[in-house]
Amino acid sequence: MAADPIVYCLTRDRELAAALDARMAGAIAFFFNDAARLHQAVRLRAPSQVLVDTRAVRADYGDAGLGPVFDFLRRRVPEARLSVRPTPGVEHLVAAECGPGVEVVPADIAGCVEAVAAACGCP
Repeated sequence: MAADPIVYCLTRDRELAAALDARMAGAIAFFFNDAARLHQAVRLRAPSQVLVDTRAVRADYGDAGLGPVFDFLRRRVPEARLSVRPTPGVEHLVAAECGPGVEVVPADIAGCVEAVAAACGCP
């Protein structure tokens, strides 16, 4: 019997977090509001999937950008599926900053939730 997938989500969007939590039957979802907390969690337990909301990575909070977040994730949990929720209209810039192997999910909440749920195999 396979274990429930573990999904980590870096977001400051409470509406997105609530929608993901409601939709993620069959998965264990954890939500973090800053990159440092996400890093700590990854060191303690490897997730099967990580979603990073671009709105949660901000220079005014001391974050260095999406590149360093995804570089850390690639090194620490190379087997995890990585995805990013872009700010609408800049999807191509977000994809370039994240680097290879990161899926850009829809920016709208409903589309993002469905993409994450489908990726982890939630019914």
